[in-house]
Amino acid sequence: MTTRSKKPLRLLLALLAVLALFAASCGGDDDGDGAAPDTDTEVGDSADDAPADDDMADDAPADDDMADDDMADDAPADDDMADEPSGPSGTLRMAMTTDVQTYDPVMAGIAQGPYLIPVYDTLLIRSADGGVAPRQAEAFRIISSSSYELDLAPGITFSDGAALDAAAVVANFERAKAREDSPQAATYSNIAAITAVSDLTVRFDLVEPSTAFLQELTWLPGMMVSPNAFDTDLDAVPVGAGGWVFDAESTRAGVQQDFTARTDDFWDPASVRIERIEIRLLQDEAATNGILNGELDLVFKEDLSVSAYIDAGLTIIDNPEPALRYVQVMDIDGVLLEPIGDLRVRQAMNLALDRDGYNNAIQNGLGNPYPGWFLPSEAWHDASTEQWAFDLDRAKALLAEAGYPDGFAITLETIPPLAPTAEAIAQMWTALGLDVSVNVGEPGTLAGTMRAGVTALTPTFNAGHPPERFYRQRLAPGNGFDPFLADRGELADLAAEAFEATTVEEQNAAWARTFAYAVNQGFVMVYGHGTNGVVIGPGVSGAEFNASEIMPRPYGMSVE
Repeated sequence: MTTRSKKPLRLLLALLAVLALFAASCGGDDDGDGAAPDTDTEVGDSADDAPADDDMADDAPADDDMADDDMADDAPADDDMADEPSGPSGTLRMAMTTDVQTYDPVMAGIAQGPYLIPVYDTLLIRSADGGVAPRQAEAFRIISSSSYELDLAPGITFSDGAALDAAAVVANFERAKAREDSPQAATYSNIAAITAVSDLTVRFDLVEPSTAFLQELTWLPGMMVSPNAFDTDLDAVPVGAGGWVFDAESTRAGVQQDFTARTDDFWDPASVRIERIEIRLLQDEAATNGILNGELDLVFKEDLSVSAYIDAGLTIIDNPEPALRYVQVMDIDGVLLEPIGDLRVRQAMNLALDRDGYNNAIQNGLGNPYPGWFLPSEAWHDASTEQWAFDLDRAKALLAEAGYPDGFAITLETIPPLAPTAEAIAQMWTALGLDVSVNVGEPGTLAGTMRAGVTALTPTFNAGHPPERFYRQRLAPGNGFDPFLADRGELADLAAEAFEATTVEEQNAAWARTFAYAVNQGFVMVYGHGTNGVVIGPGVSGAEFNASEIMPRPYGMSVE
């Protein structure tokens, strides 16, 4: 459907949902968050680096605790034991505002992640503090900034019985590298070679050094498909090594996706405590009503409903990393829309973004209207981006200087969760003098539209935004969101300084210059910062956010 933006910003009542499109990660310690050392660094299943399920051991059912001889005399009576669950139990009822487009992790976008995680799990995981920890891979080694090794945990199988071994991992990445149209192509194309060193050890050698390669293995690139399923319909029926299997019989396409706990010998049974997961496709108001009236257990947090959640006694969990709201410009050279090719026009549109108005109307005053990509508190901040604070008079002068005193027509492509934001931005640019329309497509289709070369720019989100992953996925020349192969000026040279840096401080400074250049050149336009989060019902326990993910994983969660 197509709507015209005529409503005042203060009257926007629709709620803003959480949507992520990647974000890159970079930092500075030996577990893979920073500049990789030249000597081998190994992280295994020690106490500090153990996977999340090890941390969950303290929450294991009481019958596990009773294994202690000292507690034998205090063991509960048989009648009490009857109340203890013998395996996964309960149903987790979740809501998503975007629909699943494919269950193939090579072709999926990050917004589809919560649908895929139950079935696939990942080789590594991100911890709440942003670190990298073992998961299906029980240990990893940083050989150099361009070489890594993983040791897979023994005994892991896919739901079809095939082994998750080094050969399976090699087959998965060879398959992924062959798909140049993958949203994660920047990650796969940077792998020069992947080798099975032994039955359970695999080595990755990269084309270019990376400070974020291990983080890539904590999301979609780290989801392994059974090689037996490569030639099946992975768009509709996934086959992975996760703790749940897809329930095709009860799933209703476009309505609800269902998963049931594996009944075979899953390698990490302590982490699978929920028998059934139901993910319902619901937009903001319906999801909020569902959690408030007890029909749902886990939904995205709506900033405008925070007081209602608190009054209802519900629990809010925020993502540990900041969330960025920004406009992605694909048509930098003005191929589709000639005015966008003029730097002054892009700068005028950036100056016309009323971030305070957006924060008050859409974020309930809980966000941060800073115009830069990184906040002053972040390591990659550059103060030069402060020049794009809201200034409508200056914006109009720049637009006239560029030869468009009467503006021009533009259409913003969006999806239902982002429609309130698109309408708000349309209103701001209408005040600049542009003729703005908003076209609302189907949930889950925005990333494909952005990559298809059919739209000049669009508002979107990131759940967490450290630099390298975002640069490779969204800003680098020729990335998947560069359908017009635009001239990006000095951007690649600036990023090269970050990749070649030998200290974390030099690397951070180089990324600060890179992203400041992207903002100052109008490749991206920031309209706000915030915190993504979820709301959980009273019967749910064990929900934890991993950094840069849009929703907690079900592993370790319980439902009464």
